[in-house]
Amino acid sequence: MFVVIYEPPTGIVLYSRQLQDDELPDERSFADYIAAAYNRQISNAKGYIPDCGGDIRVEFREDSNDGTVIRSGESFYFKDLDE
Repeated sequence: MFVVIYEPPTGIVLYSRQLQDDELPDERSFADYIAAAYNRQISNAKGYIPDCGGDIRVEFREDSNDGTVIRSGESFYFKDLDE
């Protein structure tokens, strides 16, 4: 299985790799990892984020290049810089 993280508005892939056998598919931990790489944080604001909305989307896929078979996925917003 692969983890793919991309920007929903643009489709630009920020991160993609195969998961290790002992690695858990945890959307939030990967979102936090990417946020830290961009010196940002993930917003903890409650509320519904539509699929393929938000600032980033974390998906676990069978094939990294095929978005039609997605095991799970979740979208996230970054915290505002003034928060």
